[in-house]
Amino acid sequence: MVRHYIEIIRPSDCLMASFAVLIGFLVASGGFVVHDFLMFLKLFFGMIAVFLFAAAGIVINDYFDYHIDKINAPHRPLPSGKIKRGHSLNYSYLLFSLGIFFAFLVSYLSPGNPWCLFLALINTALEIYYARNFKRMLLIGNFVDSWFVASSFLFGALIFGYENLQAVSILALISFFANAGREVFGDIEDIAGDKKLGLKTLPIIYGEKIAKKIGSALILLAVIMSPLPWFFGLLKMPYLFAVLLADAIFLASLSVDPRKNQLLTKIAMVVALFAFVVGVI
Repeated sequence: MVRHYIEIIRPSDCLMASFAVLIGFLVASGGFVVHDFLMFLKLFFGMIAVFLFAAAGIVINDYFDYHIDKINAPHRPLPSGKIKRGHSLNYSYLLFSLGIFFAFLVSYLSPGNPWCLFLALINTALEIYYARNFKRMLLIGNFVDSWFVASSFLFGALIFGYENLQAVSILALISFFANAGREVFGDIEDIAGDKKLGLKTLPIIYGEKIAKKIGSALILLAVIMSPLPWFFGLLKMPYLFAVLLADAIFLASLSVDPRKNQLLTKIAMVVALFAFVVGVI
């Protein structure tokens, strides 16, 4: 039973979101090594908060996508019956509540800096509305989901303060476009189930070819932008070498079928996270 509640949150995705917080913090702080216990505590609580928000978002999406996943992903804990649908909704609300609590702790430990809690509350409302409504709106759902990815970097920067958001904003924008492209390819992969349920995704409305072109353009935009953090002196030379590997994987993902694209782009995003780290230290 417990195993299914761990499986449904897809821990690897939550860890990536949590790791993005660390990267946002490091970039905003210029590679600041945490010697101050209070700062370490705020960073630790912030990483837990975003892990919980990512988990809550995944679970509530699975709740609203129950009938879609019955067709597209019947092996998942919810459509397979391993977890009751009503229990999953309560589980997501519990995760959101815990995430808000840890975000509150970050802001409480940072007098005059309520922005982490503010961002957490905004994203909670957005995530619930996204799962219920935005996700089914043409392209809007893709962009809102990509905002959640980008905002993890911003959340990390806000833990340190809001003075150096410019540097982190570039990283957030790159991740936004990369994830938006990945989401479009995900819509192509899910087209069979989405059609049966009358959804209006990009490939359903305009066809798979146009959707693939738009998804590819978004990923290419992220690749083109990827050297900017080095060019502007925000990250060191090791970043450039590492991000070129991520770019190569992103480019390779454009020539495979949508299912393989999802795997390759996820690998590329992990490599890009590593590139951000080596560019700071």
